[in-house]
Amino acid sequence: LSEWHQNFRKTDFFFVYCGWYHSPSFAEEADTIFSVLNLDKNQFFFLYNCSLEMENFAAKGFQGDVINQNAWIDENLVMRPLNLEKIYNAIYVGRRSAFKRHFLASQVSQLALIAGNNHGNTASEIPPYKYLNDKQLSSEEVCEKINQAYCGLILSETEGACFASSEYLLCGVPVVSTPSKGGRHVWYDEYNSIICEPTPDAVASAVEEFVRNPRDPQRIRQKHIDKTQEYRTKFIKILADIFNRFGVVDVDPGHYFQANFFHKLRKSYKPNFGEIFASN
Repeated sequence: LSEWHQNFRKTDFFFVYCGWYHSPSFAEEADTIFSVLNLDKNQFFFLYNCSLEMENFAAKGFQGDVINQNAWIDENLVMRPLNLEKIYNAIYVGRRSAFKRHFLASQVSQLALIAGNNHGNTASEIPPYKYLNDKQLSSEEVCEKINQAYCGLILSETEGACFASSEYLLCGVPVVSTPSKGGRHVWYDEYNSIICEPTPDAVASAVEEFVRNPRDPQRIRQKHIDKTQEYRTKFIKILADIFNRFGVVDVDPGHYFQANFFHKLRKSYKPNFGEIFASN
């Protein structure tokens, strides 16, 4: 995108989707990039995953609001409660990277592990398990495995909002998490999660709590959907403000959002910036 910055028009506006935790050093780097490229910060709006990210970037003059990326998960697709027998005490869906800290689950019995694409990185050691996928699973298969567990694990210290965390909740499965930076915690409450100390014993104890006291799947799922709607409503209001700013009066922001929404609001390919900006 930086290759085309000189082609940006005053009427171009960019929403910036936050993936990994946007730290103070990240904000510093972004500020430098904007300065070098002479970009107008008023043409960019950051969608932060948590208030800490917003504080980090506001200190450098960036505008944005907390609209967590997991609000873009389409709740009408695959992830939902299936009313299956529980055969795992916990499940951990996550690639075998060191930052996922699988070792913290070493004291959890009846553990299921689903490892996705590790993107060429060295696979980290994993704890004893009852189930480990030996091939890439479909979304339907992942949903089934999640529903067979009493709770889902997310044990990283720093990450993004973590889609797997919200996929657990949409399946009606509570979460055992450690304290973290990146925004997954905004979806948690005392009913749907336990945030424990980052030790194997504490993780195992939290898992046992959910085994002894199962949660209502529909209650967990609905709470997530309710919060999703809050974020989407906030985004539509921001979209309305931008339409008004640029004199767009013949497009309803709510209808525009619904017509253009798609799962996770991201694609797995690089946009054709030449096609978008070359004529500017």
